[in-house]
Amino acid sequence: MTGRAHLSRTLLLFFSALWCGALFFFAAAGARIVLDTAGSRHVGGLVNRALLDALDVGSFGMVALLLVLVVVARNTGDDPPVPAGLIVRLLVVALAGAFASLLVITPEMVALRDRMPVAIDLVDKSDPLGKAWGRLHGYSSLARAVRILSAGGIFFLAARRPRAAGPPAPEGTEAQVL
Repeated sequence: MTGRAHLSRTLLLFFSALWCGALFFFAAAGARIVLDTAGSRHVGGLVNRALLDALDVGSFGMVALLLVLVVVARNTGDDPPVPAGLIVRLLVVALAGAFASLLVITPEMVALRDRMPVAIDLVDKSDPLGKAWGRLHGYSSLARAVRILSAGGIFFLAARRPRAAGPPAPEGTEAQVL
């Protein structure tokens, strides 16, 4: 493996792990910590929205960076090559998740919150606005989970090494396929 190929694979692993970790931390603990420590749930929601927007925009940047690293790793004669086709597909899926979160789901949530006559905490879950909020929150979580799984998949694809081939079949015989 050349130095450039090794560096591009290392950076691909590092940045995919960083991206996955940031998204996972926000999903698992970050949002809850902000809500628990903010002066009010409304302020916590505003901070979480800003953090989620930063993660969404960061996802666009990470997709671009990882795409460049995949192309560099693929074009340096990397042996064994990174599975560029699968990684690019995961990047497209992650890009769709970030796009949906930033440009579709979050604006709908903001518009819905602005239509609520009282704070979100005071809206009954059986109220149509409360149901709509819960549905949108679920979509937002799903879009984030898609990106977490994509980033994790990219990490594992970049880290994997192909299985060692068995000994060559003796000349004049066909290799058995198990």
